[in-house]
Amino acid sequence: MSSKYRTLVALSHAVPVPALFALDDAQLAALWLNHGAMRDEAQEMFASIRLTAGAFLDRDLDRLDAVAAPQWAVDADARLAAHLAAAGLSSADVLAVRSSGGIEDGAAHSFAGIFESVLHVEGMAALKEALSEVWRSAFSRRAAVERLRCGLLDAPLEMTVIVQRMVAARWAGVAFSHDPIDGRPEMLIEAVQGVGDALVSGAAASQSVRWSEAGLVGDAPLRDAQEMLVELAAIVRTVEGQLGTAVDVEWACDGERVWVLQGRPITSLHATAGDAAHAEWTDLYLAADEDIAAFRPLPGFANYFRSKRRPLALLAHAHGVASGTALLVRGNAGGFEDASRMQALCARFGEDSVVLDFSDGLRQQVLPTGELASRLRQVLGAKPSTFVIRDYVRGDWGLITQPTEDGGVLCECSADGLLAINRGSAQTQAFVIGSDRQVSGAQSAAAAPFGAREREQLHRATHAAVARFGPVQLEWVTGAGQLRLIDFSPIKSLHVAQGDDGHEEDGRRTISPGFAHGAALVVPADRHLEDISIAATVSISHMPSAESLGPAIVRLAERARAGGGSMIVVAPRPYAALAALIPYVSGFVFEQASMLCHLAILLRESQVPAVASRALYARGLEGESLTIEARAARTSRETA
Repeated sequence: MSSKYRTLVALSHAVPVPALFALDDAQLAALWLNHGAMRDEAQEMFASIRLTAGAFLDRDLDRLDAVAAPQWAVDADARLAAHLAAAGLSSADVLAVRSSGGIEDGAAHSFAGIFESVLHVEGMAALKEALSEVWRSAFSRRAAVERLRCGLLDAPLEMTVIVQRMVAARWAGVAFSHDPIDGRPEMLIEAVQGVGDALVSGAAASQSVRWSEAGLVGDAPLRDAQEMLVELAAIVRTVEGQLGTAVDVEWACDGERVWVLQGRPITSLHATAGDAAHAEWTDLYLAADEDIAAFRPLPGFANYFRSKRRPLALLAHAHGVASGTALLVRGNAGGFEDASRMQALCARFGEDSVVLDFSDGLRQQVLPTGELASRLRQVLGAKPSTFVIRDYVRGDWGLITQPTEDGGVLCECSADGLLAINRGSAQTQAFVIGSDRQVSGAQSAAAAPFGAREREQLHRATHAAVARFGPVQLEWVTGAGQLRLIDFSPIKSLHVAQGDDGHEEDGRRTISPGFAHGAALVVPADRHLEDISIAATVSISHMPSAESLGPAIVRLAERARAGGGSMIVVAPRPYAALAALIPYVSGFVFEQASMLCHLAILLRESQVPAVASRALYARGLEGESLTIEARAARTSRETA
């Protein structure tokens, strides 16, 4: 049973607690035929949010909403009647059905108000509906976002449901043994006349009283109900002694006695001045170091963006090229309560969409700029967070460029966008801008979207970047006639494949040179695989482990290991997540592939042969053994 239920049972030996019982997962599984399937489906969605660092949060939340409803067993009514009778209750009683989640009421995170409660439940049909509603609140949108905000996506999906006699309350509310704001050892009581959930939910204005050195002070008529308040104070001190810490107690009084509905630690007791309203920002790339000092310590991703992209932004500025916009933000919920402050932040972005990097668990979220305010209100808490917001420049084309040994620049472009090129899901075209800034006739069609001015900028900035940073490839977006330099990636060699657009006479395109022969390891087209490849959780600077990318990649790696290292991966695209298979296979065959995507870079650095060939790909799907003979490419420059 959950800690919340165990706490209530333990407290019932010392203070008045209404008759109750609880249904844990094992007992609910006896009531619902599809309990395991519902739980597994919801857990899979949490795993997806974790694996992709929330990059597809709204879509995953929609899938959580669509989890099937419980299918009741034929003997469910009889089982519930037995549980009620064992607790001295019946379906004729007025009941309250409350949550008791495994992550509720912890010392650090209370999850107060996140899960559902259903009051005034009468009759077996209403009880069954309430049980379903409360249990499903464990994976509601609100619960998923709170788990994400608290870094608890990996916590087990556990929800014990408490069924309790409903108190016919004349007064109800919350009593704090210490002031929850400043921690002073003064009891604070807030209450409403009637049912207390109106107070907890904020639906009703409360009255409050406080015991201070000056005695009992506060609002009448609550202050005048002194007999009830004295009884309540004694109960709160008893609960505090039982739990061994400052507590808040949900209570109700029916005119005869005060009942305890819940007791838990005060998670806000150690609030500090740092929790005061806070909202400030500065330019992440171009601000001076002294302007960044107030935001330190920076999260790892902000440090990464700052250290890598600031030099690139300065280089772009020096060569007359626009760069990406990013703001470093520090703030909390209180700081952005003022709508004008939130509007001022959103106004800093000139694109229709932004990218939010909020925490290690919530990365690379692409949002319409108009929805940024609502998302921040979802994830900001009382303590200030430091995070990054970037313009998302979708543009008309994404490009990646590398210098060639003869003074030109190899360009690979796609209307699918820069991110799709990087992570291997794009359809690409390639062309070379010569040292004279011209493009050969056979490649003119691919270069058509880029005029003479853009070709000059691509050529000049690409060579300047290599002179400044060493062997790198540059990442660009273009739209409305303007190029933007977004990022760069260090590489060990600057690669140029043979032939026009890298194609050999038989239509094959060399991605990484070498020879390999082996059985096919087929990777089907998979949206989940694409999601993982796009998400920020896939490192593009080193080889990821299969275990870090989830069960689908683990299963592929196990098959590759069983093949003794000789199998050849057959995949529709060079998805970035497939990098985890590189140590266990002899080669890769793609239906279509980019030469400059991240997987292609890792394949060449690891000297694993790879080709794009529709014919070989089709043979691999048929289960045939494959042979890769990929011609060595010309390389402009290599590093140790």
